[in-house]
Amino acid sequence: MEFAIGVDIGGTNIKIGVVDPKGRVICRSRLNSNPDEPAQTILARLAKTVAKWSREYPVRVLGVGVAGLVDCRSGLVIFSPNLPLWTQTPVKDTLARLTGLDVFCANDADAVAIGEWLFGAAQNCRDALVLTLGTGVGSGIVANNQPVFGANFFAGELGHTVVSLHGPACSCGNNGCLESYVNARVLVRNCRRLLRQEQASFSNLRKQLALFPPNTNDQSRIWNLVGYDLKRLTPREIGKAAKLGDRIARRVIGEMGYLLGIGIYNAIMVLDPEIVVIGGGLSGLGLPLLQAVKTTVFSRTYLGPRKVKVVLSQLREKAGILGASQLNRFIVKDN
Repeated sequence: MEFAIGVDIGGTNIKIGVVDPKGRVICRSRLNSNPDEPAQTILARLAKTVAKWSREYPVRVLGVGVAGLVDCRSGLVIFSPNLPLWTQTPVKDTLARLTGLDVFCANDADAVAIGEWLFGAAQNCRDALVLTLGTGVGSGIVANNQPVFGANFFAGELGHTVVSLHGPACSCGNNGCLESYVNARVLVRNCRRLLRQEQASFSNLRKQLALFPPNTNDQSRIWNLVGYDLKRLTPREIGKAAKLGDRIARRVIGEMGYLLGIGIYNAIMVLDPEIVVIGGGLSGLGLPLLQAVKTTVFSRTYLGPRKVKVVLSQLREKAGILGASQLNRFIVKDN
C-alpha cells in the first residue's frame, strides 16, 4: 500500500499532507512561504518535512502545486507574481534530489481543481471550473473528464484576465486584472477605509452633539472583533461580522463578490462548465460572498438554458494537498 505527499505552495503559506491510497489526508502541516525568502531555502525546509514523513509512511510520490506559471513536464516555475523569487526555479529537480522521491509539479490552482474534481464538490462532473481565492485568484479547469493544462501549461489564469482597462497595477505587470480587485489584501484595505470613515463620522457627531452622544450600537461589529485596533483586521473578522449582518463587512464582500462574479460569468461563457467551485482562504467568507457572486452571475441575460452550479469548496485547504498528491496520474514525466 503506497502513500503520496501533496504540497500546496501559495503566496502566503505552504500546506503539506500525507495522502493514503483511499484519498484521505492522514496528517498535515503548514510552513511559511515568505515571498522575500529565496525559493531554494524554502524548498530545503520543505524537503526536511517530506523526508520525515517518508520515513514514517511508504511514500513514493511527491506532488507539488505552486502559485505561478509552471511547466508541468519539467517542473520549472517560470514566473510567479506573488512569489517573485521563485522565477525559473527547478522545483521538480530540486525536490527529487533532496528527497529521492518521484516528483510531479503543476500550478497550485490546477492541483486544487484536481482535488475538488476527484474528492470534493466537483465529483462526478465532466466539466468544472475551480477557483482558489487568497493572495490572488487562481483557477483550474476540468474539461471532458481531463484536467486542462494548456499548450504552454498556463491554462486557467482567470485572475489575470482584465476587467478594467485603466484599473490598478497588478503584480503580473498588467493593469486592471481581476486579481487586482479580488484578494485578501484589497478586502482588508477596503474595509479599513470604510471603518475609518465611520470613525470620523462618529467623531464629528460627538463634537456637534456633545450632550447627546451617538448610539455606539450603530457602529460596525468589526470594531469589537479587532479590539478597536485596525492593524489586527484580517478577512476572518470581516467574514464573522458579515455573517452577523454587519453592513460594512457585507458591503466590502459584496463589492468583491460582484467583480468576482463578472470574472466567473466571463469564464462560464467560454468554458460552459457544469459547476463552479470557489475555494481558497477567502472562501471562508462563506455565504455572503457566495450570494454576491451568484447574484452577479445569474443576473446576466445570456446564460440562456445553461445549467451551472456555483458552490463553495467542500475540501477547503485540503483540496490542494489532495490534488497535488494525484498529479502523477495526469502529468507525463519529462525524461
